[in-house]
Amino acid sequence: MTASDPTPQRAPLPETYRDCLDFLFRRNQFSIKLGLENINALLDRLGRPDAGMIFLHVAGTNGKGSVCANLAALLRAAGFTRVGLYTSPHLVSFRERILIDGDPVPAEWIVAWLRQAMEPILELNATYFECVTALALDWFRACACRAVVLETGLGGRLDATNAVLPALTAVTSISLDHTAILGDTVEAIWREKIAILKPGVPMVVQEDRPHLLAELREKAAAAGSPVLAMGDFPWSEAGGSITFQGRYATYTLPSPLRTEAHQRDNLALSLVAMETFLKGPLPSADVLIPALEASRVPGRTQLLTEPGMLPLLLDGAHNPGGIAALAAHVRREFPGLRILALFSMMRDKDYASVYRSIRGFAAEVYFLPLDGKFPRALAYPELREALAPEERVGLRAFPLEPAALESLLAVSGNPAEAGATAGGFDLVVACGSLYLLGEVIPMLLPRYSGLAWFRQFLGEG
Repeated sequence: MTASDPTPQRAPLPETYRDCLDFLFRRNQFSIKLGLENINALLDRLGRPDAGMIFLHVAGTNGKGSVCANLAALLRAAGFTRVGLYTSPHLVSFRERILIDGDPVPAEWIVAWLRQAMEPILELNATYFECVTALALDWFRACACRAVVLETGLGGRLDATNAVLPALTAVTSISLDHTAILGDTVEAIWREKIAILKPGVPMVVQEDRPHLLAELREKAAAAGSPVLAMGDFPWSEAGGSITFQGRYATYTLPSPLRTEAHQRDNLALSLVAMETFLKGPLPSADVLIPALEASRVPGRTQLLTEPGMLPLLLDGAHNPGGIAALAAHVRREFPGLRILALFSMMRDKDYASVYRSIRGFAAEVYFLPLDGKFPRALAYPELREALAPEERVGLRAFPLEPAALESLLAVSGNPAEAGATAGGFDLVVACGSLYLLGEVIPMLLPRYSGLAWFRQFLGEG
C-alpha cells in the first residue's frame, strides 16, 4: 500500500441489538467452516474466557438439547449456582442460545461485547458459530459461572465448542444427518461425534452397537478416558414410576416426568453422566423431580392444550431418527386419534423419508412454506416431485400466516374459511424443522399459555 492509497474501511460498530444480529447472521450463518484454529485464535484474543471453567460437553445427532437441559438442571439440583447453558439453534430469539440459570443473555450485553470484539472477529474472519461460541463463553466468564453445559453445533471433532477442556463428555443417540459434512455412514458420523473425547476425561454414550463401542473403547483406552455405555444402566417402568439404574444409586421417578421413550433414554444418560461428574449419587427425588420438571426443552415433544383450541404437539425432529422417535411417541400416547401434521423441512435433509414416516401417524399433512425465509428451506414443489402420486394424497400447501393457523386450530373455527379441509382432527403435530417452530410459536403465542416463556422476546429490536 502506498501513501496515496485510501485507508481500509472497517465495518461500523453496532449501535443496537438489531445491528448485532444483522452482523452475526451475515457471518456465514448458512455455511460451515469446521476447524479449531480460528476459534482458538479468537478465544486467545479475548483472553481465553474458557480458562479455569468447568464444562460438560455434549454431542450426538438427536437428544443433545434435552440432555444439555437435563444436565444444567441436575447441576443446580446438586448445589451449583450460576450454571451456564449453551445450545443451538434458537427458536424465537437468538438469546435463547445462551442462558444462565434459565435467564437469557441480555441484549445490551451482546451489543457491548460485539463492539469490543469486532476487531479480532474481522481480522480472523470468524464465522457465525465461532462468534456466538466466543460470545457465550465470555458471558459465562463475566458472570462467574461455576459450571457450563455446552452443546456441539455440528459433529464434534472440528466443532467450535471442542476448543474447551471439559470435565465430562457425553454422546447421545446418533443417526444419519448432515451427511454432506460429517460423512454418509453411521460409522463416519460416530467418529466425528466421539472426537470430543479428551485424555483422562470420562465419556458417557447412548450407543449400544458393538462395533461402534469397540472403536470408542480402543480410542478411549489410548487416551486414558473411562467410557460408560448406557446399555449397562437400564431403565424400566412399572406402577406409574420409572426406575433408573445409575452408577451409585437407583432412582425412582414418576412416569409423567417423561412420557416419551426417547426422552427417558435422554434422562437416563443425563443421570449417569451427572453421577460420573459428581463421582457419587445424585440428590434425593424430592430435589430431582422439581428440577427435572422445569428442564423440558421447548419444541421437543411439547404438548400444548388450551380451551377452544386443538391440542398441539410441537417437535423439532428434522431427520429420520428424530422423526422415528416422534412417531413412536405419537402412536403410544395418542392411539386412535385423527392427526394432522404441519410440516416443513430443509432441503438438505432426507425429506422424502421423513414425510413417509409422518404419514405413518398423520391422516393429512399440511406443508408450510419456509423457502421465502431461509435459503436451505424445502419448497412445496420439491417435496411433491420426490413423492409417488399415491403419496401425495392428503398432502397440501398451507399458508404460514397467523390468521390461517388460528382458524385451523380453533375448535370453534371453520378451517374451510382458510382454504383448509375440515378433517375432524383430534390432534395437530408441528414437526420437521426447528425453523418451522420458530415461525409458528410467535403466531400462536397469544392462544397457547404453554408458550408463555417466549413472551419475554416479543418486540426485540
